[in-house]
Amino acid sequence: MFFRKKIGLALGEGGARGLVHIGVLQVFKENDIEVDIIAGTSIGAIIGAMYCEKKDPYEVESRFKDFINSDLYEDVGFMNLEKRGGRQPSFWDQIYSKVKGTIALTLAQAKLSILDFKKFKKIIDSLIRIETFNLCKIPLVVVGTDLRYGRDIPICVGDLKRAVIASASVPGFFPPVEINNHLLSDGAIACPVPVKYARLRDETITIGVAVPPKLTPIQDIENAVELLIRAEEINMYYLTCEMLKDADISTIPDIGDIQWNEFHHIDELIEIGREAGKKLIRKLHKKMGVIKRFF
Repeated sequence: MFFRKKIGLALGEGGARGLVHIGVLQVFKENDIEVDIIAGTSIGAIIGAMYCEKKDPYEVESRFKDFINSDLYEDVGFMNLEKRGGRQPSFWDQIYSKVKGTIALTLAQAKLSILDFKKFKKIIDSLIRIETFNLCKIPLVVVGTDLRYGRDIPICVGDLKRAVIASASVPGFFPPVEINNHLLSDGAIACPVPVKYARLRDETITIGVAVPPKLTPIQDIENAVELLIRAEEINMYYLTCEMLKDADISTIPDIGDIQWNEFHHIDELIEIGREAGKKLIRKLHKKMGVIKRFF
C-alpha cells in the first residue's frame, strides 16, 4: 500500500511581501504537490484562507488584483507613506505619519487604532467569500497574538473572517479583536511564521515560507521613531529565522527592496514566489527520496 507523507505549509507575515505565497501555491498546484494543511499569520492567514476556499491559487491572484485596483484599496491609503532619512517606510512609518501633529496625536491617544474594524472587514469581505472554517477544502489554522496573556493563539473553528482580521490587525493601525475571551492582534507579534501549527496528527512534512524585513545596514538613527522601527525590524527578522528552524523545508525569498505596503508589485512578487516554489519542490523531492528509503 502506497503511503504518502502529509504536507503542511506555514505562510508567514509581511504585508505585500507575503504575496509571494501566491506564487508558491501556484507552482505547487502545477506540479501536483498536494498541501494537506495550511497555517497562516497575518497576510499568510489571508492568502491561506483564500486558497483553502477553493484550492485555486489563480483565483487568489485575481481577487487580490481586483482589490488593488479598487476604490477600497485607494481609500485605505497604503501608498500614502512618507520616506524619512532615505529609509523605506515600515508600518510604524504609517502610524507616525498619521498621528503627527497635536490633534492627530490626541486622537491616537484616545483610540486603539487609526482605522476601524468595519473598514478592515470590507477588505477581507472583498478577498474571502466563505464565513466559517468548516467550509475550507483543507484544514486551516489562523494565528493571532493574545495581548492580555502575551502568547500566540491558533484558531481553526468558528468565524473564519473574524479570525483572519485578528491575525492581520497590525497594532495601532487596525484594532484588536475579541475572540473567545482573547484580545487578539497581529499574529506576527508572537508567531511570524506558524510552522508549529502546520502539522496534522499523521506524520507531516512542514514547509515554511517567510518574508521578514530585510536587514540592510543603516548609517544613522535620527530619532526615537527611527529607533523603534529598527528595533522592530531586527526583532522580527531573528524571531522569524528561529521559527523557520522547526520546518523540514523552508525559504526566505529575496524580494529586494519591495516594502510591506507596495501591493502594486503583485506581479513581481508572485513571480518571486514561483521561483521560490520551484526550489522548495526540489528540496521536497529530495526529502521524500530520503523518506522512501525507510518505508
